[in-house]
Amino acid sequence: MIATPIQGVISSKNVDRDKFEIMAKGKTWIKQALHHPIGSWVLACLLWAFCKLIWLTVRVKHQNPPALLRKQTPPSPVILVQWHEFIPAILMLAPPRISVLNSSHGDARILGKAATLVGAKPIWGSSNRSPLAALRHLKVEIEAGRHVLITPDGPRGPARQMALGPVALAQLTGAPIMLFAAHCTSAWRLRSWDKTQIPKPFSTVTLYWSEPMIMARTKEKDKQTQMQVELEAALNELSARADRGEAA
Repeated sequence: MIATPIQGVISSKNVDRDKFEIMAKGKTWIKQALHHPIGSWVLACLLWAFCKLIWLTVRVKHQNPPALLRKQTPPSPVILVQWHEFIPAILMLAPPRISVLNSSHGDARILGKAATLVGAKPIWGSSNRSPLAALRHLKVEIEAGRHVLITPDGPRGPARQMALGPVALAQLTGAPIMLFAAHCTSAWRLRSWDKTQIPKPFSTVTLYWSEPMIMARTKEKDKQTQMQVELEAALNELSARADRGEAA
């Protein structure tokens, strides 16, 4: 039997509808897994395994490597600050004794649980939604001798725009801030608000570190805002160097 043009169109539409239904079911399954305790741990383990397999093939270099990477002599706690797009880098290169500020929404919980598999401690909270509670929790971590990591443009953006959290925490604790960014010679870019970078196998990842920065204590909002602006500019400058893959 010879198919007519009309039958061909109908068949094509049926195929498209079937694909749409399969994609819709897949998205529903993922959403259900994100909100289920067991399902979220399964996804976290899969994410960790995926990153681990890639990281076994990746070459890592450092520009201006800090003392906190040395495991022999634990240094004083620092506040690590990076843009959200570099999350996969810290997931596999987390220094010892680090706590990570982590949003409590579904996607972020997967990242937080995956982080525990590499020895990081998630601190559930948000510098945007509950900043005071987040600051209190992070202060406790620093007083316990742990480093803390903040992504000040997360969890929803805008990308590469600094929230006040790192400045406020530095003033509250006296701990220095250290900025860092990453460059991948070859990476996947997710279609997310921050265009998250995931290194491809056998690529080279270079981490760019700033010198420790001390925030002078002040209660004047204008001065705090100025520190926030300067910190954003410094991290964007470091990130621009990483984007270009500049040498030291």
